[in-house]
Amino acid sequence: MVELFQFKNNFVPLEGAQVKLSLFTAHHLTDRYLGWLNDPAVVKFSNQRFLQHTRESSSSYLDSFLHTDNIFLAICLKESGQYVGTMSVYFSSAHQVADIGVMVGERSCWGKGIGGDAWRTVLDWLMDVARVRKVTGGTLRCNAGMVNIMINAGMKPDGVRAGQELIDGKPEDVMYFAKFNSLQKPK
Repeated sequence: MVELFQFKNNFVPLEGAQVKLSLFTAHHLTDRYLGWLNDPAVVKFSNQRFLQHTRESSSSYLDSFLHTDNIFLAICLKESGQYVGTMSVYFSSAHQVADIGVMVGERSCWGKGIGGDAWRTVLDWLMDVARVRKVTGGTLRCNAGMVNIMINAGMKPDGVRAGQELIDGKPEDVMYFAKFNSLQKPK
């Protein structure tokens, strides 16, 4: 695996079929972004739903990426440049793995393949450029859209925590998915 911090310091925006992904900066800490984080529909399946997000808390979250290999990305539509969501990439350099997450906050973009395109773009970059050994992601079983994103990206089931979280008072499984780098598959 290539030195990850080197990628972050020289990060070139990634382009998918529909999206352009760039490093998230203070410029992205907009009222729109805070609105997404505080919209119960947007964070319905995320533990972010238990928090009240402010500019200060969001700025602290952004600062948590400083001096780490972890990357926080802004998702923009390639054609219009409209800012529509975020992605996070948490690296474990010692284990050569990365865990990714996505939030498409702009509701008008839901169901249009934006999240899936962003996910595949980052997944491909992690496999092909960063040479990460394994990429993981997780979601609640009831979050069918996110489950489909991971399956359609070629990820395979990698574990389940039965009844781990409550959604509307009902226990839901947390499902994990993974994809191994074909150049570095385990024996």
